[in-house]
Amino acid sequence: MNDSFNPQAGKQRLLELVRERAYRDGLDIVLASGKRSTFYINGKKVSLHPEGLYLIARLILHELESHPEITAVGGLTLGADPIASAVAALSHLTGQNLHAFLVRKEAKGHGTGSRIEGDLEAGQKVAIIEDTITTGASARKAIDAVREVDALPAMIFALADREDPEAAGFREEFDVRPLLSLQEIRDHG
Repeated sequence: MNDSFNPQAGKQRLLELVRERAYRDGLDIVLASGKRSTFYINGKKVSLHPEGLYLIARLILHELESHPEITAVGGLTLGADPIASAVAALSHLTGQNLHAFLVRKEAKGHGTGSRIEGDLEAGQKVAIIEDTITTGASARKAIDAVREVDALPAMIFALADREDPEAAGFREEFDVRPLLSLQEIRDHG
């Protein structure tokens, strides 16, 4: 892919899309973590949008250029599914050739009973993908599944980090790299 992708311009456009399509304030909503919140970042409104998904994948691939030891990307279904698939598809064009994997919320009750779809090997270094991080619980489920097959979660990518104080320990334990922070999303100046 010999285009002239500009990461700074890509991030700025992604930020605009998140503000337009995904971020809502002044709500009373219950999050996947079970916590109540007055704002919501619906990452799927961007990760299922053609331009949004392209930008997310290109920005992650840009970050991974300096980490050739990472050979696969994936995370907990459903938030990670489109992102991991787009990163894998575009990585073929960039020459990075990353594999995608998907982690089921529960092991399937038939066939091999595997929690992971896609091929991961012991010792393989992978990036965990998440659409939005609140406490890190969803990403941790994916990390646990990856570790069960003795693969190594090297870093965590997210479209957005809600900057929840409860995720502080998660951020200290893992190399968390959100494309956007809550502060960036809220800062209109």
